[in-house]
Amino acid sequence: MKISYLFFAVLLLPSLGRKIKALLLRAGFMRVPNNDTQCKQAGGICSTHRCPLRTRAFGRCQQGIPCCRTVVS
Repeated sequence: MKISYLFFAVLLLPSLGRKIKALLLRAGFMRVPNNDTQCKQAGGICSTHRCPLRTRAFGRCQQGIPCCRTVVS
């Protein structure tokens, strides 16, 4: 009887895994921006050299140009 619960959990995990991954992708937690458009869609700004105060780099707009987003603490 105990093995049936384990079997059910093993069957359920793959379907939940896809839903969790899709949720994280929509929330923007899985991929960092690689160009200007993705940076703006993720709520960031492209900075010329360094990120302004109270922001941090979390991706790239172009080669050598960071995509910066406000730090929430």
